[in-house]
Amino acid sequence: MSSRTARRRGPARVESIEERLALPAPEPLPGQETIPVATIADHAYQGPGPCRETTFTVPCGAHRDAHHHTSPA
Repeated sequence: MSSRTARRRGPARVESIEERLALPAPEPLPGQETIPVATIADHAYQGPGPCRETTFTVPCGAHRDAHHHTSPA
């Protein structure tokens, strides 16, 4: 493939990807569950058990999986 052909195909590929990304998300399959993807990224998990980190004297208390930063267990 020559560089000229690649330059012509590039914008078309980008447009194709943008069109696919603009489609609505499909409905979940029967029995499929959704999980939250938000993570706590302002501090590292302090365990064991619920997080013991305090921010402005308020304990976090979230599960280890809810944290973006975790130390090796």
